[in-house]
Amino acid sequence: MDRSFNCTHIVVTVGVVLLGVVAIAPTNAVWTAGMLDPPVIGTLDLERVFNDIDRRNQAEGDLEAKLQPYRTRADDLRTEAKRLREDLDMLAPGTQKYGHAQKQLTQVALDYRAMIEFIQLKLDAALADARRELFEQIIEATTTYAQANGIDFIITDDSTLPIQNGTDNQIVQQLALRRVVYANDAYDVTDGLIAWMNAP
Repeated sequence: MDRSFNCTHIVVTVGVVLLGVVAIAPTNAVWTAGMLDPPVIGTLDLERVFNDIDRRNQAEGDLEAKLQPYRTRADDLRTEAKRLREDLDMLAPGTQKYGHAQKQLTQVALDYRAMIEFIQLKLDAALADARRELFEQIIEATTTYAQANGIDFIITDDSTLPIQNGTDNQIVQQLALRRVVYANDAYDVTDGLIAWMNAP
């Protein structure tokens, strides 16, 4: 049997199969696309939602209430340090009373500084927790809002954020994080979502 004939036969067969696949693929693509309606997409200014929802004020109020006992203690320490400083100024340097008052002042000053640092740590941790909880609430509310209004996608619109000055690498990093280049304001749902979340 002629081997060149077999090779020609195989090439022709493969070519016919490939043409069949190419011919069928567009048909399937059109058929699949016809099964789906165009998606409804909304955009969202996430920063403005964070700033304008009432739950943020509630969270900040709760946070301040938790920190108030520590702030009160810090104020007491500052008042005590001021009193000790005034007492120290009235004593003669080098005396036993002066040395004792100086030690007291040093200890109170250290306690005050430690309390301020502790408050800052508590504040940072609490703010992180509050922001995470608020974001989870925003996600949940956005999902409900989208489903109620027939919206398929809601994406964060960062197209209006300015590019900050920096090195070339910093500029590249900012550009790489951009999600939206342009968004029509008609599809912005920020005000609607804020009103939805602030409704009683």
